[in-house]
Amino acid sequence: MNRKLYIDKNLDKCVDNCEVAKRFINFCGDKLEIDCDYEVYVVEDRPENNITTTAYYDPNNKIIKIYGKNRAFVDVLRSIAHEMTHMRQDINGEITGPIQDIGGYHENQANAMSGALIKMFAKDDDEGRVIYEGMKKRDILI
Repeated sequence: MNRKLYIDKNLDKCVDNCEVAKRFINFCGDKLEIDCDYEVYVVEDRPENNITTTAYYDPNNKIIKIYGKNRAFVDVLRSIAHEMTHMRQDINGEITGPIQDIGGYHENQANAMSGALIKMFAKDDDEGRVIYEGMKKRDILI
């Protein structure tokens, strides 16, 4: 299985936390039992990347694109988890047409799962709490 992460070089918060982002993506892939090749792009330009909101999942190529400019790192990760949940839904054959943009089964499940994955990662990963703004490694209580 081949998982790839690409981050635009001008997204300092994401570039600085690249290793944490990689661990988070692997964590989500494992928890969601995604066992296919996929790519995640964190980008600074929405129109150039066909992003109309904050993120999207392309089921034809198993590509996720996340808008990362001026967003908190934890919010970028939440968007990744949200789109990875849509990937899981796609792999399971649950997506048969367009996904409702607000509400509905697919969006509600992706919203709930992305929040849960953020909390699980922050708790389970040795340095997971660094995803929250202002938390430093030295601030983590053991």
